[in-house]
Amino acid sequence: MQRKRYFFYVALAMVLLGCKEKYPVYSSFCEESGSSALPCLHYAVYNPKDKAAIEQAFGMKDTPECEYRVELTKYHVSNCNNPVVKSIGSDFDGYVRLEIKKGFKCYYKVQSDYKNDAEAAFERVLKQSKKEVKLKKD
Repeated sequence: MQRKRYFFYVALAMVLLGCKEKYPVYSSFCEESGSSALPCLHYAVYNPKDKAAIEQAFGMKDTPECEYRVELTKYHVSNCNNPVVKSIGSDFDGYVRLEIKKGFKCYYKVQSDYKNDAEAAFERVLKQSKKEVKLKKD
């Protein structure tokens, strides 16, 4: 009886620990001016739920006339038409990328891959960008 209980808990721990995605988050400032605080942000995100989540993470209201534009890309590999990817598969199902552009030039970008959970990748990207991007608070 004791042995069965032990194997049950070990199996349960393996399942619970094995389900968490551990993809890294890649981020960088595209220019040397990455240390300056941003005065405003314009959220060019079409999904209202995603836009609200980004706005809440940064804590800055949308300013449509601002030169700093926030863009979100959620890419699914299943949309890829590459025959190699279709024949052998991929290590991940897609990626989530958040970019801040000043005009048409990149200011900051952050990206994370995911296997099954796009929302977890989105949360990782928001958490990383919140830590790194400095905003001027009024």
